[in-house]
Amino acid sequence: MNISITSTEFALFLGLSIVIAILYYVGHKKNLKTIEAVSKSLESGLKPQDKEYTWLGGVLGFTGNYTVEDFEKVTASVFMLPRQSVLYFPFSYITTGYDRLEVLFFLKEKVWNEIHLIREVKPSYRMPTIFNAKSLNSERITINQKSFLVMFRNKSNEIKEIIGLGNKLEGLGIMHIALTPENRVLYVKLKINPGQVSMIETAMNHCLRYVSSRTPLKTHS
Repeated sequence: MNISITSTEFALFLGLSIVIAILYYVGHKKNLKTIEAVSKSLESGLKPQDKEYTWLGGVLGFTGNYTVEDFEKVTASVFMLPRQSVLYFPFSYITTGYDRLEVLFFLKEKVWNEIHLIREVKPSYRMPTIFNAKSLNSERITINQKSFLVMFRNKSNEIKEIIGLGNKLEGLGIMHIALTPENRVLYVKLKINPGQVSMIETAMNHCLRYVSSRTPLKTHS
């Protein structure tokens, strides 16, 4: 069987291959540059005594484990949109929509309440799923003209403290803050702005100050 390709078809194929190669190079370079900047900003903010990184599939992100004073441990995960892939980038952008940083602060002190502060976004499927949401109370609040959902197990002073942390992080890309008693974890999810990665250092400083000043009292009203 003979397969013939016209000069027009060959030119289109060649042009498409060049475009794909350029997009791969540009996307790969942008992701790598952002990942390196995020890791430096994290280290500047956390000031870890020790650190260990694991890459997540090339330039899709990393997981960092940090030894930080006054914490059991701190784990940070960076998830980047696959800008180097013409095939997967549109799907990932539709489902996720942004680069993100998720940080788990494993606390030494007890946590008596479960609290979530979640930025409300559209479409709603981009919002996190809270599996025990039916057992939690919920309220809607506004921070800097942006809508947030507050979910909590019991009324306590830490709700105000978490909202206060949310106020400080609102301009730094905050999407979700959670305080959970099961593993004594403070969880912080930030939207990464590739052009303003240095703000992550400021966000980590706010988180560290929150933990050092928190009042873990078992209070109800």
